[in-house]
Amino acid sequence: MDRQFLEFWGNYLLAAAKGQKQLEDMNQWLNQGFSGYEELTAMFKKFYGLERSPEENSDSAKAWENAAAGFRNSFDAYLDLMGVVPQDKYQALEQKYAALQKQVADQEETIKILRSLLTEEGTYQGETVKVLQNLVNTQTDAFETLMKNMTAVAKDEK
Repeated sequence: MDRQFLEFWGNYLLAAAKGQKQLEDMNQWLNQGFSGYEELTAMFKKFYGLERSPEENSDSAKAWENAAAGFRNSFDAYLDLMGVVPQDKYQALEQKYAALQKQVADQEETIKILRSLLTEEGTYQGETVKVLQNLVNTQTDAFETLMKNMTAVAKDEK
């Protein structure tokens, strides 16, 4: 490998590492409510015209909240434009996906069991019909016996 390539590649990786650090700092700054990184906070105040801190008065606090909400919306739009999904949205989708995967696995297992029951010889449907037919026959016999006994009792009373 030549020296120029190694120098180029080394500088490129250093720049990527610095960029990654800046993204991590920005993410922590946003998660900490626009505090913790004074350089970012100072730059934010300058560009959004918030030289006074939000604690000084209620108008300043409202302006700070509006600026922070606008910044978050713009930042999310920028990430969307770049094809990047915020980590909280990604984790929510990941959890939803895992729950759906479990639900699908449970449903597939249920379908498998039901299909195996339908293909068994002497299915439960046939057995149910047999049980019902036996019940009807038993009740018919009992009714006929009752009617014979009642007829016999009625004759005896005459």
